[in-house]
Amino acid sequence: ANQQAPCSSKFEAAVAPECFTSNGINFTGILFIISGNMSGAIPAGHTYSSFLKLVCSPESQDKMIPCVLSNMNKHNTTQCSPADSNLLYGRGGQLLAFLESICGQPCEQVATQSVVQCFSVTGSHPERFLSQNASITDDRYSIIGGNQTEVDSFCKNRQKLFSCLSPLSLTCPGLLQRMYSLGVDLQAMEMATGFLCNDQQKYLRGLQCFNKQSPEIAQCAQTTASSMRAAFTGRYQTGTIPPSKYQDSLCKTKISQITCALAAYGKSCDADVMPLRATVECTMLPKPCKENTQTEYNSVCDKVTTPSPAETIRPTQGKPGMIPVDGGSSSNSNFQSVRSSTNAADIVGFFLATPLILASVLALL
Repeated sequence: ANQQAPCSSKFEAAVAPECFTSNGINFTGILFIISGNMSGAIPAGHTYSSFLKLVCSPESQDKMIPCVLSNMNKHNTTQCSPADSNLLYGRGGQLLAFLESICGQPCEQVATQSVVQCFSVTGSHPERFLSQNASITDDRYSIIGGNQTEVDSFCKNRQKLFSCLSPLSLTCPGLLQRMYSLGVDLQAMEMATGFLCNDQQKYLRGLQCFNKQSPEIAQCAQTTASSMRAAFTGRYQTGTIPPSKYQDSLCKTKISQITCALAAYGKSCDADVMPLRATVECTMLPKPCKENTQTEYNSVCDKVTTPSPAETIRPTQGKPGMIPVDGGSSSNSNFQSVRSSTNAADIVGFFLATPLILASVLALL
């Protein structure tokens, strides 16, 4: 081992056989992809595509990523110098970032830009659900606006917005998975905003109460933050939560948050605004939360009644980025030419980089 950096050297020596070779992943193939084909080689019996498919399979990711994190923690002892520890975590973080980034779908960046532009071109605000600090625990009840003017504008353009967004579900499924981790489900959002647009006065009246802080709500927020820290730590620092189980952890945290918040709001808000709040919370949950954590979901949402949402007529299925114009025909104006008041580049850049940032930064905490 390198006498100047024994900890990082031991980590580098251990990570290939323990985290890759023992799991059937040839590390020379990993080096080949990391180096941009400059070193290493795709192992015999594999093409580039088939090897990448193996590396990116949920089974492989669940073995490799927790193992790398475990080795980073194992070799970072109290005997390591600060410089050696930084080197160890830097190299481990780079490897984790690589394992995350190579498995993203090429369509995701363009599709994310399309989402931002769909909101912008209809005068809506993507930062309400897609921002630098976006989280599944964000309160999205106020998604249609904070006052009557904003609500009128959103509900007027709702049909155009979701006609623009809906093709993205088919053209880039990978984006949907990434959005689920942020608590965003485009189909669920369409239905939930339909409920809100159908009952605007009750929505606005409820919003006045829901925006008020109380000791109970503060306690809910504290509990939720603690649960989110545990999920982040398990996924990105200790490796106790494998990648395929991370969404379930987030869903359980969100459902617990909803349970706590509904009870807290029920103590201070008018009873007639609570059913709409409960309906929107349960409807807005991402698909995995309704399917993979069904027990928790049913415990909160089984008794929630579902009213009829505002109808969304599809003038055209079109293509992502094509906004139907009034009258039911499809506009030929691609929204790339539309200037957004939102800094789309910042939103897109952070949204796509979030897993990479977490992989390298949280390990340093």
